[in-house]
Amino acid sequence: MRWGIKVAAALVLALCLAPASAWAAAPANDDFANREVLSGSLPIEVTRSNVEATHEEGENISPFAAWHSIWFEWEATATEWVTVGACGSDFPALIGVFTGSELATLTKVASGNSAEGPHCFNEREYTFKALSGTKYVIGVDGNAFTPLPEFTPDTEGEVVLQIESTPPPPNDDFADAADLTAAGQIYEFEPGAERFYFARLEGYNWNASKETGEPEHEGDSGGASVWYSWTAPETGLVHLSACCVAGPLIGLYTGSSVDALTPVPFNNEIWPEKQAQVVAGQTYMIAVDGVYDESSGEAAQFSFSINASMNLAAIVVDPAPPGGSSPPTPDTTAPETKVDKSRFRIAARTATFWFSASEAVQGFQCRLDKGDFKPCGSPRTYKRLKPGKHAFRVKAVDAAGNVDGSAAVAKFKIPKPSRGRR
Repeated sequence: MRWGIKVAAALVLALCLAPASAWAAAPANDDFANREVLSGSLPIEVTRSNVEATHEEGENISPFAAWHSIWFEWEATATEWVTVGACGSDFPALIGVFTGSELATLTKVASGNSAEGPHCFNEREYTFKALSGTKYVIGVDGNAFTPLPEFTPDTEGEVVLQIESTPPPPNDDFADAADLTAAGQIYEFEPGAERFYFARLEGYNWNASKETGEPEHEGDSGGASVWYSWTAPETGLVHLSACCVAGPLIGLYTGSSVDALTPVPFNNEIWPEKQAQVVAGQTYMIAVDGVYDESSGEAAQFSFSINASMNLAAIVVDPAPPGGSSPPTPDTTAPETKVDKSRFRIAARTATFWFSASEAVQGFQCRLDKGDFKPCGSPRTYKRLKPGKHAFRVKAVDAAGNVDGSAAVAKFKIPKPSRGRR
């Protein structure tokens, strides 16, 4: 009898000392078949736990899933862009959004890195086009990926699941352009070496619109554009990209209103990067849009990062005088530009100019008559010129970003075509 009492006491003590999680029940929506049905108008937010949740055979939320999944079901009542997220969870959560009623035959709508969201831009949030009347199955799990073997990530805890109508981007309108300049920084890896400039902002164009008078970006009607304001830190070649989506439309402009913009030409058309000559201190407007799809009747919509980068010349300094302690002086002397040669084809109304500078340059800026100065290279040809007087001007930009203040000028005249004899 005493032995039985001792065993019972030991068992009670063991139960008291055991971790609470060892005896915690699995969540009610642990299994796919017992998924929790969510309903009501958007936004929807629920807080649940995945502690002691398990993995089922055939389950495939993500290759990095920790096998502590819980399941939900939600039926869309309207066709719209929707964001499903778990940004406020206790741990880095993975989300999979599917259609289907059997675990083994689910079809992914959004999972892994296939899409992102407007709030946390990582593997905790996804945006997709929900179709009215369609039931969507949502699986949430912990992220078991670790870059270090000795590090054990948190994969269980409180899950905050949110479903909401995707908000329009805050920089949808030209007047509300996001400030890309503030995100930029110049890197100098060693004194006297070339420098590198880089600016980056996360963005999206879900539910974005096109404004009255807005130009077509890259010749496509688009229809879901967002805007960025960027001031060039120095004169040179800027590399622009909207990473990492296929075929975004990018427009680069000068101007202060959406219906009075001057496009800045790109030097190349190679995806994913656009290149253009820019001038120090000039503010440019950057548009990111999606290609218009005739079958859906709307432009492509996605998340991306807008990147602006420049390879900057080394800062040229004058050496300190022997024995002196004066700091080096940066190069502030502007180059001198000259027109070396010109050729005119009167019948074809064409003029070509060759030009050079007094020192090594980053590039040139050309202007015909009263037009704007634009990036150019030697030789520069103008075609289909109107009869009358013309003036070609060109100025150089040196390696330190100094611009020739007095452009070289070549004046010429295209005569009126003579009348033929009867």
